[in-house]
Amino acid sequence: MKRTLAALIAVLMLLPAVCARAAEEPEAELTEEDVIAASLDTYITPDKIARRIAAFDGRDVSTLERLDETADGDTLRYYMTEFYGVDPDEVTDCAIYRAGGAEAFEVAVLRMGSEKAAKQAAKALTGYIERRAGDFAGYEPEQAQLVEESTAVATRYGDAALLICRDPAFAEIVLDDCYGWFARWPMDPAEDELMVPYDTSAMLAAWESGDASGLSEKDAAILDKARQIVDQCVTEDMTDYEKERALYKWVTENVRYDQAHYDPLAQIDPDSYDPYGPLFNGEGVCLGYASTFQLLMDMAGVTCRTVMGAAYKGKENHAWNMVELNGNWYCADPTWDEGDAEDDWDYFNVTSDWMAGTDHQWDYDTVPEAVAEDSGLTS
Repeated sequence: MKRTLAALIAVLMLLPAVCARAAEEPEAELTEEDVIAASLDTYITPDKIARRIAAFDGRDVSTLERLDETADGDTLRYYMTEFYGVDPDEVTDCAIYRAGGAEAFEVAVLRMGSEKAAKQAAKALTGYIERRAGDFAGYEPEQAQLVEESTAVATRYGDAALLICRDPAFAEIVLDDCYGWFARWPMDPAEDELMVPYDTSAMLAAWESGDASGLSEKDAAILDKARQIVDQCVTEDMTDYEKERALYKWVTENVRYDQAHYDPLAQIDPDSYDPYGPLFNGEGVCLGYASTFQLLMDMAGVTCRTVMGAAYKGKENHAWNMVELNGNWYCADPTWDEGDAEDDWDYFNVTSDWMAGTDHQWDYDTVPEAVAEDSGLTS
């Protein structure tokens, strides 16, 4: 008994130390599965998935009918029940795109809520494919073959997908990729006292009034240099889009990334974080690019904002811009387009989904969502 009691006391004495070590252990690293699970309802929607599959299959989504929007509730329920063989009450969200007429193309994503339900729905959709092929057999043999070679699949995230398209095998790959592409990683970058947007309010006031006498020597120099660039790139007859494109081109062509950032032992010039470094030294880090573009856009009279975000799955500080044109917001990252020709820009007037899919993270609740596609705006 004494031996048992002594052992119990020893264990109890060890508990505080064990708890302390447990408290010191870092939290488990967030996995992609965790991020996807948290993003499903808000960001990884059936519509986004279906549109991406259709686009990768070579279809212009704007020419397709989205049945779940054009059909009334009763018709949609009838379609799911009688054609798909799926209980519509088990579908929490869906997107159904089809070509119609003599074209068999049809991509549908049904959110079933569980992997088991998704597998059952995929089995039912396979039956639909078999019956659908009969609609074209003898009349449209090419379309009948397209249907016969198509597939229906279930994902581990609870979605069932109908893939009647040109390349169903590739469509299945795109489907699986969508979950990681549209997921939103939380933003938790390291604290950096230099990652604070440069205050340009005094410069902009001087720009409006024409009186720069109250500016500091640095701000006066920045304003004068920025004025030269705006005068060089912008004309009165330009649209806001044309102004934006001209100034974005100047920044990506004339500013290079500060190489000191790559060396952990190097001291980065503080001017690389504000417009002075890019304008006078021809180099800067992301915040320098973003603040320079912001200043030029403000002086050109185009609505713009700087996004203080992150990259590398939320672990690395990063900054870029958003521009408002015709009532729509667009994302633009001059740092990541640095040195590229206009035709090779990957981050000019892109959507928030594009940014999320290319390792950008930000405060999703306070930053506007960019959803419009840039098709070469002219007004």
